[in-house]
Amino acid sequence: MTFTNYHNSQVTNTETRMTANANVNPADQKMSQPSELEKMRKGGFWVRKWRLVDVVNLCWITGIHVLAAFAPFAYDWGAVMVALGLALFTGMGMTLGYHRLLTHRSFKISKVLEYFFVYCGVLAGQKDPISWVSTHKSHHKFAETDRDPHSPTEGFWFSHFGWFCYIDYIVAKCGKYTNVPELKAQWFYMFLHETYFWHPTALGVLLHFYGGFPCLVWGLGIRAVFVCHATFVVRSIGHIWGERSWNTPDTSTNNWCTGVLALGEGWHNNHHAFPNSARHGLEWWQFDLTWELIKFLQLIGLATDVKLPSEAEKRRMVLLSSVKTNKTF
Repeated sequence: MTFTNYHNSQVTNTETRMTANANVNPADQKMSQPSELEKMRKGGFWVRKWRLVDVVNLCWITGIHVLAAFAPFAYDWGAVMVALGLALFTGMGMTLGYHRLLTHRSFKISKVLEYFFVYCGVLAGQKDPISWVSTHKSHHKFAETDRDPHSPTEGFWFSHFGWFCYIDYIVAKCGKYTNVPELKAQWFYMFLHETYFWHPTALGVLLHFYGGFPCLVWGLGIRAVFVCHATFVVRSIGHIWGERSWNTPDTSTNNWCTGVLALGEGWHNNHHAFPNSARHGLEWWQFDLTWELIKFLQLIGLATDVKLPSEAEKRRMVLLSSVKTNKTF
C-alpha cells in the first residue's frame, strides 16, 4: 500500500508622529500590534524563554532515548519481559485512562479502577492527567486552527514532539487548564499534577533495584520511547497519512500502522468523527486493543454507560462524507 503526503519614508519629527497617532483608533492600533502568541510563533522553538518544566520534559525525552541506545549492550530476557508488561500497562493508562475515560468520558468505571488506569498513564511519562486532558480537549475544540495545541499545520516536528516542551505556547493558545474543572476538583489529580515528575523517576529507581541496568534500559528506556512515540505519531502521522473514511473538518486519518501500535488510537479519523465513542476501530478489521479491554470490563460488569456511535449518527456522517477523500500510506 502506498502512502501519500497531503501536507507546508522614515518619520523623524516627534510632533508629526504624535499627531498621526492621535488620529488612529485605539482598537485598530491594538489589533495592528502582534499578539503574544504571534511573537512566540515567530520566535521559534529553541530561542525563547525556557521554563523549568520545559527543560525537565526535554531532559526526560532525551534521557529515555539515551537509555534506549544501550539496549544492544544490556540485553536480558527478563528485562525485555518487564518492558513488554510495562508497555502494555502504561500504554493502556494513556489510551484507556487519560484519553477515552478522562478526556471523552466514553464509559464509566469505579474510582479505584479509574485511578489505577490513570496512574499507569502517569508512568508512561507523557505529563500528568490535568495537563494532558486539558491539551487534548483543546485539540478537539480548536483542531487545526491557531489555537490547536499541536496543530499539524505547524509542521510534523512540532505536532509530534515540539508542543510537549513549550508550556507557555500551549497556555497562550488554550489557557491554563480552565477546561478541566472536574479533575482540578479531585485531590488525586491535583496531587499527581504537583508531584508528576517524581512518579516516572521512582519507577526508574525501582526498576534498577529490581533488575539492575538492563532492567532500567529496557523497562524505562526502550519501553518509554516506544510508548511515547506510539502515541505521538497519532498527533503527527494521524493528520498526514492514511485513509479518511469520514468527512471531518480536519485532516485526521485512519492509519493501520498507528492503529495497531497505539492500541487502537490510530483510527484517528473515526475518533474525530465520533469523539465520545469508546470504540475507535469501527470496522471489524480495524483492530482496537483498548476497545477490547473496555468491552471485557463491560462484560464482567466493571464498565458501564459505554458510548458508541448510533446508526443515526453514522448516517449523518455518511451524508457529509458522500465524496470520500482517500489518503494512502
